[in-house]
Amino acid sequence: MPEEDLSRLGKLNSDVLGVFASEEQWITPEIVQQFEVNMNRAGKKLEVHSFDADHAFANPSSPRYKEKPAQSAFEITLDYLKKKYN
Repeated sequence: MPEEDLSRLGKLNSDVLGVFASEEQWITPEIVQQFEVNMNRAGKKLEVHSFDADHAFANPSSPRYKEKPAQSAFEITLDYLKKKYN
């Protein structure tokens, strides 16, 4: 669950990449939007990517697995990490 406490968010020492599923019932799009607002208020950089999928869409052993969104999420994550840590 995305952190809501602005004082805790303010202690982050890095940017954040968020990969979310728009059909998720637990971390809903509204929660993601609030996380974006909170990160902005805390003065932190957040890069969000949402996919038309449900929870566990990137897990190949899940019945909700979706190959194309999972591959896109994987590539986005690798690109993000390469930019930050190469």
